[in-house]
Amino acid sequence: MTSELYRMAEKKPADPCDISSESAVPAAVGESPAAARTDAAPEETAPVTATQSDDLQGLSVFPGVACGTAFFFSSSDLEISQFQIESSAVRGELQRLRMAAATVSKDLAGLSSELEDETLNEAASFLDVHRSIIEDPTLISETGVIIREKLVNAEWALSLRLEQIRRDFEQIEDDYLRERIEDIAWVFQRIQRVLAGRRSAKSLLSADAVDAPVILVSDSLDPADMLQLRERDDLDIVGIVMAEGSVTSHAAILAHSFEIPTLVGVHDVLEQVQSGDEVLVDAEKGILRIGPNAAEKKKAAKFMREIRARRRELVKLKTAKAVTKDGAVISLWANIALSEDLTDARRAGAEGIGLFRTEFLYLNRTDLPSEEEQTGAYRKIIRGMKDRIVTIRTADLGGDKMLSKESMSLLEEEPIDEANPALGLRALRFSFAYPELFQTQLRAILRAGVNTSVRILLPMISSLADVRNALAAIEEAKNSLERDNLRYCDEVRVGGMIETPAAIAMLGDLIPLLDFFSLGTNDLVQYTLAVDRTNAAVSSYYEETHPAVLRFISESIKRVLSAGKDISVCGEMAGRADLTPFFIGLGCRALSMDSSHIPSVKERILTLNLEACEEFARSLIRRKSSESARKAIAEFALANPVKENVHVDA
Repeated sequence: MTSELYRMAEKKPADPCDISSESAVPAAVGESPAAARTDAAPEETAPVTATQSDDLQGLSVFPGVACGTAFFFSSSDLEISQFQIESSAVRGELQRLRMAAATVSKDLAGLSSELEDETLNEAASFLDVHRSIIEDPTLISETGVIIREKLVNAEWALSLRLEQIRRDFEQIEDDYLRERIEDIAWVFQRIQRVLAGRRSAKSLLSADAVDAPVILVSDSLDPADMLQLRERDDLDIVGIVMAEGSVTSHAAILAHSFEIPTLVGVHDVLEQVQSGDEVLVDAEKGILRIGPNAAEKKKAAKFMREIRARRRELVKLKTAKAVTKDGAVISLWANIALSEDLTDARRAGAEGIGLFRTEFLYLNRTDLPSEEEQTGAYRKIIRGMKDRIVTIRTADLGGDKMLSKESMSLLEEEPIDEANPALGLRALRFSFAYPELFQTQLRAILRAGVNTSVRILLPMISSLADVRNALAAIEEAKNSLERDNLRYCDEVRVGGMIETPAAIAMLGDLIPLLDFFSLGTNDLVQYTLAVDRTNAAVSSYYEETHPAVLRFISESIKRVLSAGKDISVCGEMAGRADLTPFFIGLGCRALSMDSSHIPSVKERILTLNLEACEEFARSLIRRKSSESARKAIAEFALANPVKENVHVDA
C-alpha cells in the first residue's frame, strides 16, 4: 500500500513561499508584506489588521485578506458502522468493498478529466496519488484479510487497516512523508462514505444558498473535496480556514492554485467560531478575527483589489529582459525539484535552470530510481528548456532528506542513525559512501546531456579531495558509458556549491578545478552561524543579514569573478528582491530562485543602476549587526522605490 504512495507523492515544498503556481508568481502575493513589498520600509507597510488578544492564530499557506460568513464543512464526521458478520457474509462484504472502491476511483477520474487549466497541475497530481492508492491491489486484498479473519464489516475493516498503516508511518522521521498517511486516510474515508451512502463534498455540505461571501471552516480538506467545493455555484468561497494541516499539506498547495487566502493549524477555530459568524481572514499576518468592524472590512477589500492589480502587472514582465537601467544584463534562473516544475519555470519567464534538486527523485519511494528513469527525467528538463542552461545538482541526500528504510535496504545498509544529521553523511559524502548509487546518477546525467549545455553541480564541497574524487567519478562514468557504447556528453561543465565556511577558505585551491560556482545561501547561513534552520527553538538566530553571512557572500563572489569563473546565487536569498541590488553590486550576474519570485526580482532589477548597487553593497558589508543591515536594506528600498507601494494605510 505505501509503495505507490511514496512513488506518487513527490512534491515537497520547502516552505510556503516556495510553493509554485501561476497565482503565486509575484512575491508580493507569496510572502509576508514586509518581505515582499521591498519598495517600502517595514514601518511604512501598514497591516490590514492590528493583532488583538482574542484573534485566533494560524499558519498562512496562501496570503491575502478576505471577509465573509463562516460556513462549516466537516470532512471527518462520518460515523463508522462497526459490527460482526457471519462467515457466510464475507463474500458480500468483499463485494461491497470492491464496488465502493470502484465508485471512488470513477469519481476521482471524473474530477481529473475536468482539470483542463494547467494551473491546476498540482490538483491533478494529487488526484493521481489517490487513484494510485485505490488501484493498489493490496487495498482490497489486505482489507479483505481483516474481513475474513476478524469477521467484521467492510467499513470497520478499513478503519482497522488504516490503523495498521498509521503505525508503519509513525516510524518515518521525515515530517513531509509522515504526513502522507493522510492521503491514504482520505482515500479510505471516501470509500467509507460510499459504503455509508454519502458520496462527496457536495452531499456533506448543506446545499442552502448563501448570498454573502463564504469563509470555509473545516477540520481538514482533501484535494477532491476542495475541487468539488470550488465548483459549487451556490457558494462564493473567498477564504479557507482549517483546524488541522501544515504548510506541506496538499490543501496548502491547492490554495495557491485557487488563489484563496488560506490558514491552517487554527486549532481553536471549531470551538470559537460558529457557523454564520462574520469573520476576517488575514493570511498576511496569520490571524482569524471574529466579528470585524466596518473599517476593517473596508480596508481588507481595498487591500485585495490592489494585490490583484499588482499580480496582473507582474505577469506582464514574463517576456521582459532583466536589465538594469544602465544596461547590465542579469540572468534569472529557476530552482526546481521535479520535472513537473518546468511549467511554473516557463510561466514565470525563467531563462534557465540554475538548480535541479535531484534528491527528490530518490525520496518518497521504497525503491531506487534506475539509470533509465533518471535519464528520462533529466532529458525531459533539458529538452523542456531547449537551448538554455540546465544545472543538475547531484543528489543532496542525507540530513533531513533520507532514503526510506526500504531503499536503504537495497544498498545493503541499515537505516542511518545520526545524532546530528546536518553534520553527518549528506550530499557528496553520501554519494561517496554509496559509489554505485553515484555512478548510476552520473551516467544518467551524462547520457541525458548529449549535445546540450547541461552542467553538473556538486553539493557541499569542502576540500580539494571532495572535488578530485567527484571529478574522478565523472571520468569513471564516462569510461563505463564508452565501454557500453552509449552516447554521452563528453565536455560537461562541472561546478561546486559554496555552502560552508570551509569552501570559502579553500576557494583559491578549488577555483582552478571547477568551471563555475553557486552560492547555496540556505546552508551557508546555517553552517556559518551554527544554527539548525529546521529548529524552531533557534529560528531567531537564523539571520540571512548577519554581517558574517554578507561578508562571506561578498568574498566568494569577488574571488570567483576575479579568477574569471562564473558564480550564481541559488539559495533563498536569491529570491529576495530587497537583496537583489546587493548581489548585483557585488558583481553577480546570475540569480536562481523559486519560479514564484522571478517576476518581482525582475521588476526590482529594471529600476536599478550599477553605481547605486555597488555603493549599497559596499555599505552593507561594513555593517556590524543584523539590525543595522536590515535598516540599510529598508533605507535603500525606500530611496529606490519600485513603484507606488501596494498596501493599505492604517
